Amino acid sequence: NFRRGFGRLARAKEQRLGDWRTYHCRAYAFGWQGESFAQPSKLDARAADAREKTAGKTSEEEDLARAQQQILARCAAERAKAPIFWRPIGLDIFQTGVHEKRAPGMIYGLEFPWSEELLVEFGPTWLTKALRAAGTMDSENRVTAIIPEPKIKVTAGNNAGKFLFEVRYAKKTADLHTKLFAKIPFPLQGSTASDRQSSSVYKQPMDLFEINTYRLLESALPVKTPKYYYGDISNETSNFILITERVDFTEINGKRNGDLAPFEVEGPYEKCKDWMLRGPEKDYYMQLVNVHAKIAGAHKLGKFGTDASLMGSLRIASTSASDYGMNTSGPTGEDPKMVANKLNAAIKFFAETAKVIFPSYVRSDAFQKKFRSTMMKLAAYNAEIEYWKHHNPDYIAFGHQNLNMDNAYFWRDAQGKLDCGIFDFGGFGSSSLPHRVWWGLNCAEFDQIKANLAEYIDAFIKMYSDFGGPRLDKDVMHTAIVITALQNTMFMVAAVPNCLTMCPVKEWDTIQDRHDPRISSNVGGKSTLRTTLQVMTNGLRMLEEMQADQVLDRWVRDVYAGQFGNTAKTEAMINGS
Repeated sequence: NFRRGFGRLARAKEQRLGDWRTYHCRAYAFGWQGESFAQPSKLDARAADAREKTAGKTSEEEDLARAQQQILARCAAERAKAPIFWRPIGLDIFQTGVHEKRAPGMIYGLEFPWSEELLVEFGPTWLTKALRAAGTMDSENRVTAIIPEPKIKVTAGNNAGKFLFEVRYAKKTADLHTKLFAKIPFPLQGSTASDRQSSSVYKQPMDLFEINTYRLLESALPVKTPKYYYGDISNETSNFILITERVDFTEINGKRNGDLAPFEVEGPYEKCKDWMLRGPEKDYYMQLVNVHAKIAGAHKLGKFGTDASLMGSLRIASTSASDYGMNTSGPTGEDPKMVANKLNAAIKFFAETAKVIFPSYVRSDAFQKKFRSTMMKLAAYNAEIEYWKHHNPDYIAFGHQNLNMDNAYFWRDAQGKLDCGIFDFGGFGSSSLPHRVWWGLNCAEFDQIKANLAEYIDAFIKMYSDFGGPRLDKDVMHTAIVITALQNTMFMVAAVPNCLTMCPVKEWDTIQDRHDPRISSNVGGKSTLRTTLQVMTNGLRMLEEMQADQVLDRWVRDVYAGQFGNTAKTEAMINGS
């Protein structure tokens, strides 16, 4: 786990550690991290300079230096290729069984495995070809063995399957990891069938965007990430595989007592389980807020290339009003009657069925009236809100789609300072910055969100500016974050039927709190249920305790009417009457 850039080792002579993971965590950047892709000659000059700086280094240091040169050269070569455009796969096509076919990937042209069993079947010969094609292993080296991890099974996450494995190389060098991680699609069966359909059809091509983030931007991201080894996807079948370095979590078999040694990686942590953290929650979320800001600032400086050059490879947000479907004469969300029905089902769920895990005030008539009114209004202005969140380019930049605790890894240096790396880049691309901030906070404990939100906003604005972005308005950020929290709550409203599938009504009669394993564990191998419950709780509390309804009303008055010059939508428009 080392910082992308060229290896300059912090205090390497004073503290030589042979362990590769620890050694990586000590790596710093020469300063070319995120160099503009439009200046290859400058990059070549930096590379030559870096090669000179390897003189006199140990064999291990030279391997690290060569590894960073390889990453830089690999990313440059990938970006020089023509963009690969995704053709949408219709649900009707997906349901014909195309996901069972073997097909070549659209990036490297090789047929590829999309399960642990298939990886073993394809074997070392295939993996050798794959790593060479991706430019992540020397053409004179080869993989000699693939060894599935027999004990540790990865069950977290909502969008894809994962597994761990080891490899052996004909020639082992310090830059090649033997412990690897693979991300693959969920099976289209059993408890993951609906999740596979969601990720492969409704969220397409999020998996291509994740592969492309590693493939194209690994050398430029201003944050630590696992090393990329291979990734490809089929536009015919929607199957994919992503192979990276395995993060060396110290506590993967259970939390250890006492402090960890410097540079030992904590966790892994899970979504919506912040009580697992080894330190104050605020410290960890501040790390993630700053990561968002650094990536966004680097994008604004052009460190990832131009948006035009990345069109198709990554998600690029539009600032054009014509792309948002706005309508001053009616609602722009779902049909109001459908919205009302979903809200009624949600109220029954949080005020009756699952009331034990929600604040008592949700059972009051006053709160339920406010909830209905606010959410109906939110739906009526859906397109207008989305346009407002994206109309000002200053507030749009590249970022991680849902940077929660399960998508990051943390360690402390010799002085005890917390640091982190990130992974899971599904859907990576440009979008609303306050939207990104909320989607990184939405699984946190509400009390700490409420106490620290202002500081998170201040920190984001400063770090974004320090890393090259424009100075943002704090009030605009706050308004957009609160409204995004309401939008997020609407997603959870739509997920109520799935909640009742994962934990039927009869089970709720004996559930006493949110820590009951029937709702807090990875039900069906996924964190979907507890995530829905946590995010819904945060949205309801945002409405009541941070006056989100008033924030939305001010937006209608000051932005929709005041800034955009429209007349506020009538109750008849909002309610579809």
